[in-house]
Amino acid sequence: MHITVLTGETTAITSGVTTITDLVSQVWTIMTGNPLVMVFVGASLLGVAIGVIRKLTKGKA
Repeated sequence: MHITVLTGETTAITSGVTTITDLVSQVWTIMTGNPLVMVFVGASLLGVAIGVIRKLTKGKA
């Protein structure tokens, strides 16, 4: 009896993960298809990279 309960829960979890994966994939496709959004994403990633490099270089100096 416990096996059927576990199987039902596993199916629900797998379905939830699949739904989240599909949603993230759709959002990523929309984001990469919009040049303006990609400019903002690229700018924020560049800012993070500059911050990391500054921290690394200050730590060694």
